[in-house]
Amino acid sequence: MRVRIIWKFFAAFVLLTIVTAIILGSFLVIRLRSNVESKISQRLQSDAILAGEIFRKAMLEGDNTYIQRETKELAKKLNLRITVIDKQGKVLADSEMDAQSMENHGGRAEFIGAVEKGVGESTRFSHTLNYSMKYVAVRVTDGTEVVGVVRIAVPESEVQLELHQLYRVAIAGVIAAICIAGVIAYVMARGISTPIRQMKEVADAIAKGQFDERTSIRGEDELAELGRSLNAMSDELKLKIERLKYLDTVRTDFVANVSHELKTPLTSIRGFVETLEDGAINDSDNARRFLAIIKKHAQRLSNIIDDLLRLSELESGGGIEMGKVDIKGLIDEVAMGFGHSLAVKQQKLSVEAAGGDFTIRGDKDRLEQVFVNLVDNAIKYTKEGGRIKVQLVQAGDSVIVTVEDNGIGIPKEDIERVFERFYRVDKARSRELGGTGLGLSIAKHIVLAHNGEIRIESEINKGTKVFVTLPKN
Repeated sequence: MRVRIIWKFFAAFVLLTIVTAIILGSFLVIRLRSNVESKISQRLQSDAILAGEIFRKAMLEGDNTYIQRETKELAKKLNLRITVIDKQGKVLADSEMDAQSMENHGGRAEFIGAVEKGVGESTRFSHTLNYSMKYVAVRVTDGTEVVGVVRIAVPESEVQLELHQLYRVAIAGVIAAICIAGVIAYVMARGISTPIRQMKEVADAIAKGQFDERTSIRGEDELAELGRSLNAMSDELKLKIERLKYLDTVRTDFVANVSHELKTPLTSIRGFVETLEDGAINDSDNARRFLAIIKKHAQRLSNIIDDLLRLSELESGGGIEMGKVDIKGLIDEVAMGFGHSLAVKQQKLSVEAAGGDFTIRGDKDRLEQVFVNLVDNAIKYTKEGGRIKVQLVQAGDSVIVTVEDNGIGIPKEDIERVFERFYRVDKARSRELGGTGLGLSIAKHIVLAHNGEIRIESEINKGTKVFVTLPKN
């Protein structure tokens, strides 16, 4: 009975192998045929493009003598048929026939495709040569103007020859696979039930979300490959689920980030308004200046969404409009915008400068976004009664700005990651304060876009220093 079952498995396996090999072989032949034809088309297209570059000048100048001579020479070198056609479909030259005796090609499928799409293909019987040809045509242009079309052709028999060689290899591979399967079928039949059962158990575990389950099937046979594929699938599913969770977190963080980035100019506007309400409105000079700054920040609100979306542009080195920027004046302006926030938390903000010239070449709006973010973070993560100090130092051809606080600090293991997009040291606290982890990433890319450098030194419960180095030119 046992032997009969083994032979049933053996016969079934051999039959299944034959059917599978034929099916897979057929599929493989179809795919490889498509690949071979695609490569032939690409080769012909490349040759046509090369020929188009050679003939472009002559086509523009109407030098048909040159085109006819070079068409035959180039066709000999490439061992191909070459036809040069003007944009109305008139044949200017052909490597096989007299161009004047050939009819207008304006209605040919490959010509129409080349003119409309840049490349056209067709396979049909050639009444000129009396056998089937494969045609590939490319458009020749001068700027946006179509000059004409260069067509390359090969006999369909050459294409079929390559395909027949492919068929022989594919059939030989299928036969070899069947023979090998017949030899090893008996041995595999004896142990086929155990690995199948094991894979079923692993599949059931995966279906329940237990992605750490693995098959332990050894060997190089199909079942072993299937077991490894199942393990790989489990890993892939696990990664995809983790990726989905991450993307969901990114989506949530992005929404929070938008709120954070909108809050920055709103904080400045609110600060100036409240300063005016506190009595500064009676000082006409300061009131006008404050109102001008408020108007500017209100305008920034309409641009803030674009600024967030331009992060990718900043990462690629774009989105910066250079001009002269007085960093000292910019810092003073930023500091004034936080008057109310500092008063609420009873904090002190001081600005110190060592040097006489703090003018650099940069983008004022982008640099303002950097320092607003840094000062805002310093205020948020410093306890009531704390201090924030901004220092400017002229160091040779650079200006170094240091934003220092005596706040809660950043753990050493997080310092290198705080510039990552959406990275947050303390998620709960960051959400509470409106942070998303994108602000420092934007700041970093803005500084890098100015060929500058930004780095952080921090110690838990002692404070944080952010160093921004900006070259003057």
